[in-house]
Amino acid sequence: MYLDWRTQEVAIAAALSGDPALQAAYRTGDVYHVLARDSGLTNDPEPKHWKDANPSTRQRMKALQLGIIYGIGVPSLARGLDRHPLIASDLMERHRRVYPGFWQWREDQVRVAMLKRCIESVFGWPLHIGTSPNKRTLYNYPMQANGAEMLRLAACRLCEIGIVPCMLVHDGILLELESKEQIIAAIDVMRWAGKEVCDGFEVGVDIDQLLEGGARYRDKRPVAKKLWATIMDALATVGAIPRKAALP
Repeated sequence: MYLDWRTQEVAIAAALSGDPALQAAYRTGDVYHVLARDSGLTNDPEPKHWKDANPSTRQRMKALQLGIIYGIGVPSLARGLDRHPLIASDLMERHRRVYPGFWQWREDQVRVAMLKRCIESVFGWPLHIGTSPNKRTLYNYPMQANGAEMLRLAACRLCEIGIVPCMLVHDGILLELESKEQIIAAIDVMRWAGKEVCDGFEVGVDIDQLLEGGARYRDKRPVAKKLWATIMDALATVGAIPRKAALP
């Protein structure tokens, strides 16, 4: 089973900034759907229906949502939206007005870091700043560092209760489990870790893939499927694996 935290970086930004509007957007279940509606790219009121019907658009919204959080410029946002820069500029300004608490918190994080010459995660993991710090690095650090704290905390707790992760994957954990009880326990641990890092704010945990009967993990994105098929076909061609193993 592959479990991951739902939109982890946005959840951390919402929790640590204390922005009620961003927290409310996160609690809708799909902040990328909220951005798509704000951008005029959909009128669909149902997040799940939009997600299922527009996977490529949602992937684009994911990149742009994170881009805005990490200080993307208007020209890059316009290219990502495939819209005129004036539209991108308006969207950026709208984001600033809708989520003022987040924008103020982000700037405060940079100011404090510049004064202290250091920025830390919630558990004290530091990034020491040199003479020419990159502002976007400082924007990025609270989300990435605290996402790492969340992953470390969950991995340690899982090991303590006898569920040893097979692999840690950025904001997810690949597990080999024997029962539904272990599935529930693993999800509970990840939710607990999210709350510990995010000061009680609940970060959702999703079952990305549940693999049974010897099924292998596969990335769902079309480009990843194509890459996997190419690699497996090459291995079969040189005799490294049976031809049938290369079949999807």
